[in-house]
Amino acid sequence: MTGKIKELRNIVPVPMGEAMQLLKVNNGDVALCAALFKAKSISEICELTGCDSKMAAAYYETEKFDFNRTVSSIRDALYDENYKVIEGLTKENLRIVLQWLGVVESDDFAVSLDFQQIGTVVETLSLVPTLKDIASLVDKAKIAKRSIFEGYTDDMPLEEFVRRHSRLDDNPDFQKAYSTIPLKVIVLKEEVLRHLRNL
Repeated sequence: MTGKIKELRNIVPVPMGEAMQLLKVNNGDVALCAALFKAKSISEICELTGCDSKMAAAYYETEKFDFNRTVSSIRDALYDENYKVIEGLTKENLRIVLQWLGVVESDDFAVSLDFQQIGTVVETLSLVPTLKDIASLVDKAKIAKRSIFEGYTDDMPLEEFVRRHSRLDDNPDFQKAYSTIPLKVIVLKEEVLRHLRNL
């Protein structure tokens, strides 16, 4: 049985328990078990993506039976196929958003609010229906930081910098954005890149 489990799992990435169950129910017929597992996976892919079984099967094979990559690839393909251009959205501005996300990732969200083109970031995000909430969070956090740091200069004592940062940390608009946006950087990048490749 161990040899047949290995053989089956070399064909398709079936979990161990499921492989054993399939082989047991189908009298150790490896080819039949592989076909049944593929059919089940294709059905689940169709359900998750809304594509037809022919598309699901083709992508599943192309992605070497990696279920998650198949779902992701099909979703991207369907997104691109049905893409509707958003008025006002430009490649240049989407690239600016990507630069800003790079600052969020490499430095800090608070630092990213000083990004030179933060206004363009907010405007661009607000054009995309799925990113309007994020645009609002960024805008409110930006306004909070500007208000708290108004009149601040680098030659002021360190204590003043710390005091103002403490006020910023306590600001509810900043807190909400700070606890949300850094966790969504990867998802935001993916969404921006989807639009970028379709313009």
